[in-house]
Amino acid sequence: MATSIEEARRAKPKATEAVKSCAVVVGVGLTKVGASYAIKVNLRQAPPPTAVPPASIDGVQVLYEIVGQISRRGAGGR
Repeated sequence: MATSIEEARRAKPKATEAVKSCAVVVGVGLTKVGASYAIKVNLRQAPPPTAVPPASIDGVQVLYEIVGQISRRGAGGR
């Protein structure tokens, strides 16, 4: 069964808290995977080997991407 955007929105805060305990989170959003929605978590670096971030929260898939440090751009850098 496909995960609705509402289900993904409800699970997003839980996913954020669960992942923060094992990795440095720099962003959390929603993404579409086929007909379903999933939670996308951007990480500063890979979690330590002993940490196991959740693959799903409340039945909603959680995807991870290591994006590095996020920094603010200057006004002219768009």
